[in-house]
Amino acid sequence: MAARFGRYTMRATLDRVNPPKVIATDLDRTLLRTDGSTSARTRAALDLAMERGVHVIAVTARPIRWLDRLAPAFGRLPHVIASNGAACYDLAAALAYDLRPFEAATLPELLAAMRTALPAARFALETPTGMLREPEYVLSPLKIVVADRERHSAAMFAEALPAVGTLAHLTYSTHRGLLELGPPAVTKASTLAAWCAARGIDAADVVAFGDMPNDVPMLRWAGRSWAVANADEQVKAAASGITASNDEDGVARVVEEFFLS
Repeated sequence: MAARFGRYTMRATLDRVNPPKVIATDLDRTLLRTDGSTSARTRAALDLAMERGVHVIAVTARPIRWLDRLAPAFGRLPHVIASNGAACYDLAAALAYDLRPFEAATLPELLAAMRTALPAARFALETPTGMLREPEYVLSPLKIVVADRERHSAAMFAEALPAVGTLAHLTYSTHRGLLELGPPAVTKASTLAAWCAARGIDAADVVAFGDMPNDVPMLRWAGRSWAVANADEQVKAAASGITASNDEDGVARVVEEFFLS
């Protein structure tokens, strides 16, 4: 039987007999409310999953430098995949590991191609410790941010994609004139797959949640996945099902169906 979450119905059967071993969730506008807070219901649902032995991991576009502020809300959440897969972070130990930066030799061609495609945009490079704006670049950043606040991200993406080619992974996590470039083949999905493989966990045992195009590879890779109701249409199409919005505790509702029913 398909489960119902308010007005939203899954397209896939929720298998309560085989609950997930990993819950992988995006943060902003997925697990977190629009104001950046977390509800008591969400925290309780994640705590319940972890008490049942489930790994709960945040998989986010946020850089490492934005992660420590999560600790008060997610004191028991040990691991985060940051920068769209370019780094892993131990929240309890405040330690970055498994960094996947750009190769320095690829940057000149990539940046030149992006400047040609989006001449009005500004660029910034994310490192493990901070952000550098042009011209203060570093050789091996984790992520490149391309900003033009007068534009819509989807339009920028369409113009930049042919120029990027195989030089980087191009995506976006907001509509507000911002693109994100990661090293080739580095996505939320690729790093989550490696993280799970190191623990002997297959994709079939992973449940994932997201809302924006940078979540699509992860939602397609996971054995079961949900888009929140406020997600982009392409994200909803990629997911196994649709849950309630981030402001209606959509992630918590699915987790509760696994462990409270």
